[in-house]
Amino acid sequence: MSALAIRGGTPVRVGAWPEWPAHGPSTEAALRAVLSSGRWSVSGAWTGRITREQEFARAYAAYNRVPYCVPTANGTSSLVIALESLDVGAGDEVIVPAMTWVAPATASVNVNARPVIVDVDPRTLCLDVEKVRAAITPRTRAIIAVHLYGSMVDMDALLALARAHDLSVIEDCAQSHGSVQGGKRAGTMGDVGCFSMHQGKVLTSGEGGAAITSDARLFRRMEQLRADGRRYLERQPHVGETQLEETAEVQGSNYCLSEFQAAILLDGLARLEEQNRRRAENARYLGERLAAIGGVIPQARPRSVEEQTYYHYLARCEADAFAGRGSADVSRALEAELGLWVHPPYPALPNHKLYVPRTKRRYRLGEEHWAALDPSRFAVPIAAQAHAECVVFHHAALLGTKADMDAIADAFAKVKAAADQIPMTKQ
Repeated sequence: MSALAIRGGTPVRVGAWPEWPAHGPSTEAALRAVLSSGRWSVSGAWTGRITREQEFARAYAAYNRVPYCVPTANGTSSLVIALESLDVGAGDEVIVPAMTWVAPATASVNVNARPVIVDVDPRTLCLDVEKVRAAITPRTRAIIAVHLYGSMVDMDALLALARAHDLSVIEDCAQSHGSVQGGKRAGTMGDVGCFSMHQGKVLTSGEGGAAITSDARLFRRMEQLRADGRRYLERQPHVGETQLEETAEVQGSNYCLSEFQAAILLDGLARLEEQNRRRAENARYLGERLAAIGGVIPQARPRSVEEQTYYHYLARCEADAFAGRGSADVSRALEAELGLWVHPPYPALPNHKLYVPRTKRRYRLGEEHWAALDPSRFAVPIAAQAHAECVVFHHAALLGTKADMDAIADAFAKVKAAADQIPMTKQ
């Protein structure tokens, strides 16, 4: 049996992996065009042409087959304006999944709502609809459905439940740009779909976000909520005049996307479908290889998902098959074999170091509200177990070759076969 690389053996693979973010001459040309355009912001003066931000909003709405898109500064701000557009606020409860980046919970807290953390489906690691049902109370106003890593929430079941209780649904699609379920793009099934364009995402401008909707009223509110209460003029302005009007309809915040970011997104959107196709093809092949190893279980998704995009690729390494080693130890062993960052998935939200709402005095709206913000009151054993057993790696690796996928599968097989060699982390 070959020694593991983490023990000084020969790695399964050496060499660079595909770089991310991806860019090229067209990206540089797009940025140079903004640089010399005389307009770097949506609040800048009219120069005789629509903003890149408007161009991206129209292009991304068309891509998702919806009429409206509001670009934002980041994914978290897209969640905030979605919640505010739906009039979610003080004392309301918002159901969020136990396995997610912290943004769905922090965005809810930032509109003075109370996140209710619900455990996840053990196969998809997305919201468990039956557990959502059990968590609904008279205070519940909205559900944030996070399409996680390489899977999606069962939206048919969730929307049926939400309609029965008159609840709003926000899709957090930060990790699912372009996925299709039941013939509809991710983000188009709920009331609002929210996206992150952070550097790690499959469509990126370094930082950035967007909220999409088919509801004209929500669009009008979100457009103002992200621009200090301003929206684009319905007439063409004069050169040198601001393109934004002050409406006094709703108080907003400054969550606007810059023209440089919008130009990068337009450039990246032209490549998104081909990159998604390559990732999906490699993920299918890799999933077949991993499933044949035994004890390695790729993340599942609902049967109604026809096209799946990937932010990270996730697989469960069953402890019994890996000599009792947990995800942190298995990740280090895989990383040594591949020269690729492999790590555990998100901690269960009640244990996440970045979700600590009671460290901010401004959230203390009263003792009842303060107690409701204590994440330790939620028991989420499935999410906790997933953090302990699953490993993930970034989607850029899925832009590699079939040989790269074979190397990843071979590394899993090698680490499993010699799992008793893996150094165990001291507890």
